[in-house]
Amino acid sequence: MSVILILYLCADATRTNCQVVRAESWNGPHAYERCFEVALGLTESMTAPNRDRHRFVCEILGDEAKPAEHKAQPAFIHQSFR
Repeated sequence: MSVILILYLCADATRTNCQVVRAESWNGPHAYERCFEVALGLTESMTAPNRDRHRFVCEILGDEAKPAEHKAQPAFIHQSFR
């Protein structure tokens, strides 16, 4: 099993405007447990305001999935100025 630790860096506590950063990855039968322990420790080390805005998430990758850098895609707004 492959697991990646993702950090969501958010502009505010609503978590509607976040940048996604791949922080770490693990492979093996205990990958999720190691990721969870690291995520918990990193979350506890944050200040209270940062805990409200940012979060760490462990994501399990499927066998066919390839680890890739996660990036938030900007929203495209089509506007005509005619």
